[in-house]
Amino acid sequence: MKILFYGDKPSVNSTLLTWTLAEEMRLRGHHVVFGKPDNMPNGYFDWVRVSGADDAWPAVRLAREIGAKVHVHLEGVAYWRVGLEPARKWGYPKDLIGEEIDYWTTHYKHWMSAAYEADSCTVNGTRQVAAIENGLFRGKKLPNCHMLACGADARYAMTLPNWPRQDYFVTASRLEPNKGVQNIAKALALLPDEYRLPWVVIGYGTKSQVDNLLQFCKLNNIKLQIRPCFGAEKWRLIKQARLMLQGWSGVPPAEGLLCKTPVISFDHLDIREMYNKSIFWAKHGSPESMATTIKNMMETIETAKYLIPIGLKELIAGNLYACTHEQAAERFEKILTGETDNG
Repeated sequence: MKILFYGDKPSVNSTLLTWTLAEEMRLRGHHVVFGKPDNMPNGYFDWVRVSGADDAWPAVRLAREIGAKVHVHLEGVAYWRVGLEPARKWGYPKDLIGEEIDYWTTHYKHWMSAAYEADSCTVNGTRQVAAIENGLFRGKKLPNCHMLACGADARYAMTLPNWPRQDYFVTASRLEPNKGVQNIAKALALLPDEYRLPWVVIGYGTKSQVDNLLQFCKLNNIKLQIRPCFGAEKWRLIKQARLMLQGWSGVPPAEGLLCKTPVISFDHLDIREMYNKSIFWAKHGSPESMATTIKNMMETIETAKYLIPIGLKELIAGNLYACTHEQAAERFEKILTGETDNG
């Protein structure tokens, strides 16, 4: 197949997920082009794949003009932004009101309306999409819609040496309020000194987000390093950590499983949907629950090590909504060729 990833360009800020999906499709023998090439001949591309509100409708129109099918990926569709649930339930500092809700209602309705006109679509977080279907489209279901979560790089991770563990916690996440990193910091502040290991955050944020986290950790005697890295450096930090602590994040728990690092996450329903019983859970938004879970895990770390292969086996077998790069590409290929059922 010839596939145009419309408007997409590989970038570190996007965590390279679009790029890795495209690269896996290339390894499967497909021709993939990024961006918005000029003078595309009619019938050259089989599919146009697009994600994002601004590019969705232009991609649909282009696909129809050049005789290609179009696939819309709905990622990061947060239904608090259209007023269907309060933002604070999702970890944000305030709820949206008035013009803010009007803006995001228009924004997401525009994006999802393109998916209704597409030949197929995928969703990252089915509960979010269902809420918008019900809230903005009177419950009308998206046509030919499939679950497709982001993927972790198993091909790379499975070749890593078994480096000795070191005494630190690791978190891989951006620092936006809804990611729950601040609540992880609050949990660490509740731990007795003997359980309070240094904390490495692999991620990035705005200056104020970074400054606030650094200040909180300084005031609460938490040894923190923020490391905005990717690739080999990121994998080594995950592989050698005692525990991985996560908030609302889709990919990193799978990376922890691949590194056989015990993962504790807040149990937001979107993440529960991805990982089921393959990782360890703390109550969503509760630093107290996270602190208790960390303490229990530190006291029974040998038991945790024996449980990790169970979650890893589920991931590698393709039994989870979360998946590897290879699995994501295989699922995407089957969607485009019509070889898979919806779901």
